[in-house]
Amino acid sequence: MKLLFKTEIEETGGRVAWLTTRGSRQVLELNWYPKGYRYGGKSGLDHLAFEVNDASDAYGRFEAKRRRAIAPFKEGKWILAYVKDPDGNWIELGSRVKKRRRRSGRRLLG
Repeated sequence: MKLLFKTEIEETGGRVAWLTTRGSRQVLELNWYPKGYRYGGKSGLDHLAFEVNDASDAYGRFEAKRRRAIAPFKEGKWILAYVKDPDGNWIELGSRVKKRRRRSGRRLLG
């Protein structure tokens, strides 16, 4: 796999890396958190993440079936939401913030 990106996570004291395989558009995100990080799952898995077309819409469909969820919020260039699977593992739903189209600069003069 090819390393695309890695950085420290200021909010958690952890680290993150993104990897990809040649010919694939999928990205594997690996996260490491220091011992005692309070959001780590019971199995050592922190969360699974999926890019979706509309995180708010996807959240709405999952949230109706599960009470354990975090409503959509903006983080940088992403809209993120979280739901828990039956084993209590977090599933992240993320969609990129859509760029607003600029209107034509024409004005009618009267």
